[in-house]
Amino acid sequence: MQVNSIMEQLQGKEAAEERKSILLVDDMVSNVKLLARHLDDYKLYFALDGATALAVAEQCQPDVILLDVMMPDMDGFEICRHLKGNGRTQKIPVIFVTAKNSEDDEELGLQVGAIDFISKPVNGAILRARISNHLELKEHRDNLTGLLSEKSSELDETYEKLLHAEKLSTLGKLTSSISHEFSSPLFGMEQILTTFREQEKNADRKNMLEVCIGECRRLRDLIRSMQSFGRPTTSHKCPTDLNTIINDVLYLCAKIFEKNNIHIEKKLQSVPRVDAVEDQMKQVLFNLITNACDAVPQEGGRIMVSTVRQARHVILEVADNGCGIGADDLQAVFAPFFTTKQEDRGTGLGLSICYGIVTSHNGTIEVKSPPGDGAVFTVRIPVPEES
Repeated sequence: MQVNSIMEQLQGKEAAEERKSILLVDDMVSNVKLLARHLDDYKLYFALDGATALAVAEQCQPDVILLDVMMPDMDGFEICRHLKGNGRTQKIPVIFVTAKNSEDDEELGLQVGAIDFISKPVNGAILRARISNHLELKEHRDNLTGLLSEKSSELDETYEKLLHAEKLSTLGKLTSSISHEFSSPLFGMEQILTTFREQEKNADRKNMLEVCIGECRRLRDLIRSMQSFGRPTTSHKCPTDLNTIINDVLYLCAKIFEKNNIHIEKKLQSVPRVDAVEDQMKQVLFNLITNACDAVPQEGGRIMVSTVRQARHVILEVADNGCGIGADDLQAVFAPFFTTKQEDRGTGLGLSICYGIVTSHNGTIEVKSPPGDGAVFTVRIPVPEES
């Protein structure tokens, strides 16, 4: 007898899609009907032999399979082995419902992968309770598996970002070391050129030596800035001029601005010194500036850096005319590893680091991004009482 015809006889109409589903496997139609009467709350599938059972299980993916042992051609134990050997059906819970109730039969049933073993004749209430319990366990297992998979993916992503951050840290240390090695020979070159300039009588050659000395000094200033930026933080706060920090960081980033045709505008008012860790505040400004550089258009990019005093705070703002930040992302921009950039363009740590540094200075950092009008990051650092 075909599976569909049995279903029509027993159910009359298909059960609601939201119901849990059970596959009943027994070679006796009377047994199938008896089980079905106890399970009218479920969507039911039926099979009278092993081959049909395996096909229905793979196609319909029932939540539970109730399986008889004594079956023609292929017994229940063999069917269960096939189910557990198939990747599409191996996680479906199998419960043996059989008249073979010896301890050896039960042990074998559990060995081949069943989760329960119920003896005939069946008590309807006990059958429903066991099925309900196993379905609940399956739901918890599926939820846990999904959660573990999600967390595993998050950990993999976090590891890749941490690895990238470590590479950046190593690059920073290497840059600082190389800068130190350059300082001594550069100083020697500057002194030699200065001696030649003092001895040179020809005006043109003297001017050329002046240019060379100026370039040596510019390179020396750049190396000093790189060494200061790469130096490990002391965490010691001292009176710090934010305007000086801005000028130093903008000088360090000058080539970035030139390469990307970015126009920089400064509006620096006379502001009091704040108690700050100098290199940490440089890190904050550098992160904000480089983020702005990534956001502005390739042509016509503009970044404005400003300072002003408001009551008991010094306000530092970095504004750009870039693509802005979506409304859904504004609440997450300071979260660790959050980024809208491509993987090779950022780790998602920059703004999180800024947030941590600013809050450690008893300040605040916030962002506003009107639609289509770039982004404005505002840092507020308190002014010491005596100022």
